[in-house]
Amino acid sequence: MLIFGHTGITLAAAWSLEKAILSRRVNNISGLVDYRLILLGSLLPDIVDKPLGGLILRETLGNGRIYCHTLLFLLLLSGAGMLLWFKRRKSWLLILAGGAYFHHVLDSMWLWPQTFLWPLYGWGFAKRDPSGWFRQWLESLLTKPHVFIPELIGAAILAYFICVLIARKNLRGFISSGKLTKVSPAKAGQKR
Repeated sequence: MLIFGHTGITLAAAWSLEKAILSRRVNNISGLVDYRLILLGSLLPDIVDKPLGGLILRETLGNGRIYCHTLLFLLLLSGAGMLLWFKRRKSWLLILAGGAYFHHVLDSMWLWPQTFLWPLYGWGFAKRDPSGWFRQWLESLLTKPHVFIPELIGAAILAYFICVLIARKNLRGFISSGKLTKVSPAKAGQKR
């Protein structure tokens, strides 16, 4: 999956999850979710692994799904996030981890157990041929429904959220706070 699929679908899923939790009034978590961190988390495994495995370690691995596409990465990120939450009541790392979890789900990482369950299957990652990656990427985007359909859906979701933010005159507010609804001046000064 590519940028629009990861960001758009993750944004909609996180927003839906937040609304479901708030509607049940399990806990008042309103204002905890910084959707900028959700968006960053939704791309985090690719932001790290694509340059590292596909460019820096190109001759060794040529693989853009390495360390940050593992369950171990998710557990370490979540564990650090929980530690930060319990010690300092800061939620930003947990939110980032939530976005990364959605990334793994959308990439169906369980279908690649050698990577997902690393290092249980050994310390190495599958070596891939990095030549022609752009052609392969473009071909997938244009011909494979499991690639282009999520991209179209994600792009439509992002366009919808941007239109809503513009209509509500809250685009600047989102950029500065990460909130999809307007933040009162009193809450804007609070730190995560």
